[in-house]
Amino acid sequence: MNFQQIRAFHLVAKEGSVSRAAEILGLSQPTLSQHIKGLEDRYGLRLFEKRGRGLALTETGAHLFSVTTKLMERAEEVEDLLSRRTGSASGRLRVASDSPAIAVRIVRRMLLSHPDIEVTIRKNSVAGIAEALLELRADVGIAVDPLIGNALHISPLRRERLCACLPRHSPLAGESFPIGRIAGQVLILREKASRTRALIERALAAEGVAPARIMEVEGADVVREAVALSLGLSFIAESECPPDPRLSYAPVVAPRATTAFIENLLVRRDRRRVPAIAAFLQAAHEERVLLEGGLLAPDPAP
Repeated sequence: MNFQQIRAFHLVAKEGSVSRAAEILGLSQPTLSQHIKGLEDRYGLRLFEKRGRGLALTETGAHLFSVTTKLMERAEEVEDLLSRRTGSASGRLRVASDSPAIAVRIVRRMLLSHPDIEVTIRKNSVAGIAEALLELRADVGIAVDPLIGNALHISPLRRERLCACLPRHSPLAGESFPIGRIAGQVLILREKASRTRALIERALAAEGVAPARIMEVEGADVVREAVALSLGLSFIAESECPPDPRLSYAPVVAPRATTAFIENLLVRRDRRRVPAIAAFLQAAHEERVLLEGGLLAPDPAP
């Protein structure tokens, strides 16, 4: 039995696509197709048949896939056991996050043990992150309220509080910010796809509070600059509250509304043992266990 051929068959059957399976295995599509053809020729069987633009398993292929599923689970256990005994991981890691600041923190920890991993971090929406993972354009993701699906493994990573962002010498500044104080003020909001904007709008509706008017800008850095120039006040996630002598931050208080959300770690279930991905997951785990309850609290706001 040729294990490479069996593994190639299993990935194509699972993905329903030669191109996706080839990318997971790091092979060219012609090479992967040759593995499948070699397996079929060796045993005189047809395992796939064309169906539209894709591939479908034959009856024999479906029976074989049920067997290879069990085989690959055992193979993953072997790989997991062996990988625990290896040294530093290397390779490429593509991180997609709706909160790059959190991703940077985990990457920093990961690179202490695995300095040879090449990292890229890109910001994306929740839907965009899930799509990038499924289509193999990203390796790990960090997102709020991701869609639950069987293909993705999702685990809570960090609790983020909503903070008011005000000019340093604003009379509204304090240790906390009751959301009712927004009445009569100019509210600076992120773009409509923003995770924090959706939370703010729900909180304002639940509390029955409305600002005097709204100014919309794109990007947390632009929001902070607008507040620093006294154009209004805003609400932002606590991980996006860097020290700035011109600004004051305070946790939002809203008795009838949720003012926090959970950032989640996302990865394709079938890729958790890829060395660079496993290294990132381990670093994320080390970050989580720093806090009681297993969820990372944000660093205290300045």
